[in-house]
Amino acid sequence: MLLIASETIRANQTLNDVVREMSFTLSFFAKPSTFVELMAGHSRRVVVLTDGDVNSEILRSLSSAKGRAPFGIIVAADRASLRSSSQAELVDKLAGFDNVEWVGKDFDFNRLCGSARRCRRRMLKISRQEVEGALEHGEFVLRYQPKVERNSGTEWLTREAEALVRWHHPEHGLMGPLEFLPETEAFGLMGKLSEYVLREASRQLVAWHDRGIHLNSCINLASSQLGDPMLADRYAEIVKEVGLECSNFTFEVIAQDLKDPDAPHVQMLRSLREKGFRICLADFRVASSSLSTFEQMPFDEVKIHASALRRAQKDPISLTVLAAVTGLAHNLGMSVCAEGVEDQATFEFLKTIECDKMQGFLISEAVIPSIIRRVYSAKDDPSEEEVA
Repeated sequence: MLLIASETIRANQTLNDVVREMSFTLSFFAKPSTFVELMAGHSRRVVVLTDGDVNSEILRSLSSAKGRAPFGIIVAADRASLRSSSQAELVDKLAGFDNVEWVGKDFDFNRLCGSARRCRRRMLKISRQEVEGALEHGEFVLRYQPKVERNSGTEWLTREAEALVRWHHPEHGLMGPLEFLPETEAFGLMGKLSEYVLREASRQLVAWHDRGIHLNSCINLASSQLGDPMLADRYAEIVKEVGLECSNFTFEVIAQDLKDPDAPHVQMLRSLREKGFRICLADFRVASSSLSTFEQMPFDEVKIHASALRRAQKDPISLTVLAAVTGLAHNLGMSVCAEGVEDQATFEFLKTIECDKMQGFLISEAVIPSIIRRVYSAKDDPSEEEVA
C-alpha cells in the first residue's frame, strides 16, 4: 500500500517509523501536479496532508480519484485553526470524504500509526474465503530480511534471515502483512498461515544449504497460537520432514503477560525450546513489566525495538537502562538483537551497548530469496568460498 506525504514533512522521523512499522511504500509530493500523478492508478493509498496542502487543487485531485481506488486521508494540521481561516470551506469539503483522520501538527508515533491503521482497515474488505483461497492456491509468498551478528572481531556476518509473509492478491497486488494478518487472525486461520510459512521457510533453507548458503530462519509467531497444545510437536515434525533441525529456527514472539511463569502461553514457549527451537522476545521496548520477570522467561534472544534505540541515543538515562538490559540478557545466556537499524550512527551506537546482532534497512530490506546471496558471507570458514 502506498503512503503519499507532503514534501514539508519528509524529514519527520515519526513518519518514517510508521512507514517501516506498517510496510508502506512512501512517496512525497511538493506540488499539486506531482500529487495528481501519484493519485493515478488503481492501488490503495493513504495520503498525509499538512495545513498548506489543504487547497483547492489538492481537493480536486482527491475528488477525481474517488471511485477509481479506495484511499484514506490523514491531516497533520489543527482543524480549529483551519476552520478559523480562509480554508474553512475546504475543511468542510474534506469532511465529505469517507476516510479522513486528523492527527494535528504535533503528532507522535502512536497517533499517526493509529490513524494509518484505521484508514487502512476501512479500505480493506478481505473475506475468509479469500484467505482460504490464497492458502490453497499458494498466493502467499515469503521475503527474507537478513540478520547479521558480530564475529569475534569487528566483522558482522549474516547467519539468519527473517521470513516475512506477503500476499500476491489477484486484485490488490502485493500486500504487506498488516493488510491481511488482522483478518487472518480474526478468521481463525493464523495457525494455517504460520504452518505454511514454516514449511516454505524450511524448503528455502534446504535450497540455500544445497548452494552453500548456511543460514537459519526467524519466523514470527502470533500470540494466539500459543494456546495450541500440539504446536510444538507439529512444528518439530514439519522441520524434520525436510531434514532440518529445530535449532535452525527462531520463533519471534511479542511480549504479552509475563508475570506468571506458569501461564499456558509461557509453558508453550518452554515446550518449543525443549524441542530445540530458539525463542526471541521481539519488539522489546525496555518496559518495566517485561523486566520484572525477565530472568524467568524461556527466551534465547531479545530484539530491541528501534524506538528504544533512538531514545537511548538521545537520553543518558535511557542509555543506562538499555545497557543494563543488554548486560542482564548476556548474563542469562541470551543474545541481543537491534531491529530497525537504518543509519551509520545507530550502527556505531550498537558498540556502546555491546549488541550481538542487528537487522534493518542499513543492511537490507526484506528481499526475494535469490538476493540473499548478495548479503551472505562465510568468512569464518576458510574452506568455503564466499557467495557473491
